[in-house]
Amino acid sequence: MKPKILLVEDEPVLRSGIRLNLEDEGYEVEAFESADSFLAERESLLSGNSPYDLAILDMMLPGRLQGLELCRLIRSRWSMPILFLTARNKLEHKLDAFESGADDYITKPFELEELLARIRVRLRKHKIVDAFQIGSYRLDFNRDTAVHTVTAEEVRFTEKEIGILKLLLESRGRPVTRDEILDRVWGTAEFPTNRTIDNFIVKFRRIFEQDPAHPTLFITRHGRGYELAPEGEAEK
Repeated sequence: MKPKILLVEDEPVLRSGIRLNLEDEGYEVEAFESADSFLAERESLLSGNSPYDLAILDMMLPGRLQGLELCRLIRSRWSMPILFLTARNKLEHKLDAFESGADDYITKPFELEELLARIRVRLRKHKIVDAFQIGSYRLDFNRDTAVHTVTAEEVRFTEKEIGILKLLLESRGRPVTRDEILDRVWGTAEFPTNRTIDNFIVKFRRIFEQDPAHPTLFITRHGRGYELAPEGEAEK
């Protein structure tokens, strides 16, 4: 399957040129002139798994929503790499981009070979980072799924489930409090209860544990939260 790239660039000639060159390199490209036009056609996708493997955004865009705001919106929903391609070349602009969730930053004018090389590197790193093993399942965060290594059974996860799994994997071997999960996955805009977290953990145990009633992977640390056992070290 071809990697799919989201391109948001307001300059028609540049947008067309980038798209054609990316397609010549074997990528599938969806191109939009603004964040507003992207949302007008694709906003419904934000509630599900990402159809894209990487995003290329301009910082200065026409319309209501600018590149930084679009970057924050995408990052809050999806885990794919985001690359800014912009004429803004001051350090403060670069810092703003990285603070908004960008993974890379290229200033215009640019060399096509450099853009293509950075895309290859970002896609390669994303694939390496976003594949993990939990029990008998191999997680793929590029597709928001887990596949059983023996039966090939596939389980698909929601955005919030992926957020919790990523946090537990990042912290593997140490407890994560319910408050930390709520803060990292939900932020301040929503107000779920601690019981919400417990329900997600129950679901994960049903999927990943050999005996959900006696979990050895998703471990409760009383008074400290939940811990994902280190790989190959399930609790006895």
